Amino acid sequence: MDYDAFFSELPTLETKRMILRQITPSVEDGKDSLEFINDYSVYRYWGVYDEANDTNGRKKPKKKIKLDYHYNTTMKEYKAKRELTWLMELKSTHSVIGEIVLYDFRHRKQADIGYRINKDYWGHGYAPEAGQAMIKAAFEAMGLTRLQIRCFTNNLGSVKVAQKLGFRQEGLIKQGAIVNVMTDYYIFGLLNEEYEKAPFSDDIVKILR
Repeated sequence: MDYDAFFSELPTLETKRMILRQITPSVEDGKDSLEFINDYSVYRYWGVYDEANDTNGRKKPKKKIKLDYHYNTTMKEYKAKRELTWLMELKSTHSVIGEIVLYDFRHRKQADIGYRINKDYWGHGYAPEAGQAMIKAAFEAMGLTRLQIRCFTNNLGSVKVAQKLGFRQEGLIKQGAIVNVMTDYYIFGLLNEEYEKAPFSDDIVKILR
């Protein structure tokens, strides 16, 4: 596969505990997705809610209720070749517990990684596990040379995920933009040449057709 192939047919990725796949218009995908995208503890770090300048919760995003909302918005970005989004489905229960996204592509060589997970599954290593699969696909199959993660300075969970994946903190941005929010954030980077030396295990990450 190459860069363009990912935007014509998103490959399925397999890890030890999960199947990472494209979203479908099914009721199950809709219900599971709405559960984590409507959760304040999740979206507060997604760049859609300006918590610092809110007053009495008036600026919080309205709750999404249509089951096809996340499918439609995700596929719109995919078809426009702006984002690659994989749902994180547990092999054991077939439940969708979150998603991991490759976005903000630059010169077909650089992209950002984002992830959000249902809070009921925090602390079990699912984000780093999905991240390994994402990094493998981005560097080995897409041919990217740089990946980065930007996260709010108070999002300690995301900072730990970046570190576990071998990303190096490259800087602290003061009042910079993350989607629709101006905030202080860290930027972490990982180069293809650094990934080649990382202790990633091929036996727990597979790229499927």
